[in-house]
Formats: sequence, C-alpha cells, structure tokens
Amino acid sequence: MKKLILHLFISTTVLLILSACNDNKKAVELQIEKAQALYENAQYNSAKQVLDGLKEQYPKEIGAQKKRLHLMRLIELKEQERNLCFCDSLLPLRQAEVDSLKKYFIFEKDPEYDVTGRYIEKKLAASPASMNIQAGVNEAGDLYLKSLYAGTLPITHNQLKVSVPSGEYAITEAVAFDGGANYSFKDDNTGLIHETVTYQQKRDNGVALFICSHSGEKLTAQYLGGKTYLHVLTRQEKESLVKSTELSSAILDLQKIQTEKTKADNRIKYLKSKISSYN
Repeated sequence: MKKLILHLFISTTVLLILSACNDNKKAVELQIEKAQALYENAQYNSAKQVLDGLKEQYPKEIGAQKKRLHLMRLIELKEQERNLCFCDSLLPLRQAEVDSLKKYFIFEKDPEYDVTGRYIEKKLAASPASMNIQAGVNEAGDLYLKSLYAGTLPITHNQLKVSVPSGEYAITEAVAFDGGANYSFKDDNTGLIHETVTYQQKRDNGVALFICSHSGEKLTAQYLGGKTYLHVLTRQEKESLVKSTELSSAILDLQKIQTEKTKADNRIKYLKSKISSYN
C-alpha cells in the first residue's frame, strides 16, 4: 500500500512539473511573439520592455533567453542604424557651420612649440593691445578667456568678475600665479607692467557665456585678487568674444556628432557579427 501511495505521489508530482513546464513554454512563446510583433512594427521601446520582463520572469529558460538576446540585438541594430542615419544627416550641416565661422578667424600654431593650435578672431589678431578681455578657441574646440592689464603699478590680479548695471554678474575661478596661466612682466621700453591671466578648461566658470548673453548691455569687468581694477568692455571686445564662443560651440558639436557616428559604426559591426552567428 505504501509503495502504491509513493508511486502515485511521484507520478502526480511529475505530471505537475511537466504541466508547469509546458505552461512556462507557452507563456514564453507568447511573450517572444509579442516582442517580435512590436519589433516588426518599429515599436522598439515596447518590445524591449516585454523582453526585459521575460528575462526577469523566466531566467532559467535557456532557449527562451537565447531568443530574447537575439531579438534584443536586432532591436539595437535598428536603433544604431537610425542613430547613424541621424549623424550622417547632421554632419554636413555642422561642418558647414564650422567652416562659415572659421572665416572670421586666423589659425595659429607654432610647430616647434605648440602641441595644439588655436583660432584667434581676426580683429583681435590685428590689434590685440586694444582688447583687455580676450577669448580664443583651441584646435579641440575648447574656449579660453584672458584678462590683460598694463599699467605703471602692478595689481596682481588672479580672477575676473563681469557684471551688468542690474547687479547680475559672473565670476571666474581664481588662477594662482604660476608663470604660465597667470604671469606678469615689466616692459623695459615703456616701463609698464603687464599681467595676463588665462582661464581655460572651464575655469572661466561661465563668464564667457554671461558676456555673450548680455552683449547688448554695458559690461564692467572687475579684476580681483590684488588691487581692484575696473574696465568697461568695448563693442569690439564683446563681438570678438561672441564669435569665439560660437566657434567653440560649433566645433564641439561637430566633434560630438563625429564621435557618436564612430560609436554607432562600431556597434553595428559588432551586432551584425553576433546576429549572423545566431542559430
């Protein structure tokens, strides 16, 4: 009698397990079919949501997980191809914008000393001494800002604050004297002391953009760090800085699109290799 009960228990258990397995397989197939239909209708986000649920609910269904991974790769391939098409459409537009802006600049690079060249706005290049606040763009598209001073006495400045009549202002980071980004010298011919502070690698802290945003207003630059010195920006200084900011933004946008295009190209190659090996 005990053997009969044990046999019935085992048989019932096996039937229940087989039934559960069959139910799982049916549920899995329905999910795969649903995701496939969404994929074919270009509803990629919805398809991925279904496949993500499949991964969580049936992690041990190896066959289903292979199908899920294959379908996920097909979806990503379509998305990457779409990204690539978008980049290809934007690249010539951004390149034309950069080329158009470069007409207002000259390119300087000393092959003996410079690792990176720079774009200098033509009016600034023609009369640099007339501009106390200067800007330039390096080859990589990074904007840098400079504050220059010339006088009979040093002011030892290391920071720049620019404000408008309403009281709104922007202020750079302080740049310690290092003989490079912050340096000074005395011109023996004129007796004038020259100070130059360069705010690069975003150390301008938004001052350049502030000047651009308020280029139609009176802008006062206050040199900080030592003796206070005030300078009202000229129209030429503001126009030069606006053009430099525009060029920087255009070059950085172009580089970003080029990077995204390269990433999409590489990812597409990888996905195609994996998809072709699926069986």
